[in-house]
Amino acid sequence: MPHTATATAPALHLFTTRQDLDHELTATGTWKALHAAVHASAPSLTSQPHHNHSQEPVTGLRFTEDTPHTGHARTRGTVVITPDGILTVRAYTIPGHRWLTALQHLGTLHPHALRPGTRTTAPADPATPSWSLRPQVKDRSLLGHLQPANHVQATMLTELPDTIGDVSAMLTVAPDSRAACAAAWLLAVGFFHVLATGAPAHPQP
Repeated sequence: MPHTATATAPALHLFTTRQDLDHELTATGTWKALHAAVHASAPSLTSQPHHNHSQEPVTGLRFTEDTPHTGHARTRGTVVITPDGILTVRAYTIPGHRWLTALQHLGTLHPHALRPGTRTTAPADPATPSWSLRPQVKDRSLLGHLQPANHVQATMLTELPDTIGDVSAMLTVAPDSRAACAAAWLLAVGFFHVLATGAPAHPQP
């Protein structure tokens, strides 16, 4: 799948060290919520720390489906948070309907958006953010943009489904400041929970 997508990103790093980033992820409950999603995943996923080999203070996790869901197709992917506060979810060979369900958790999306010939812009609803979609003919993918909250931008890139309906795809959620990180990560983790479990997380008491 394509490995890049355009997002509205801060020009400067919001976190200068891995410890600073980890502390904020812990303080906001982001780490706890990510691991809770993996623990509740269905089909079951296993996660491992994401090993960063660069000098940048990047952190995250890798996840893999325990049992292939069709033939040898085993969903796998990463959740990575970078120094600019952007949280990126990449998923490979994940059922297309599960990916669309997770995207709909963030904003209105036509339920058959991955089908050829489907309208590419969701109906406007002033009360609900809507995905704006644009097909990429050259690499048979779909690019989408959403503003799910003030000071937060989301971008997704999704390949068209294969013969069994699986897709490889990427979502980035970008805050425009450090103050917006908690809101951005909450939205991204909510997306990941739906992606991993098929349902929104229960509100915490």
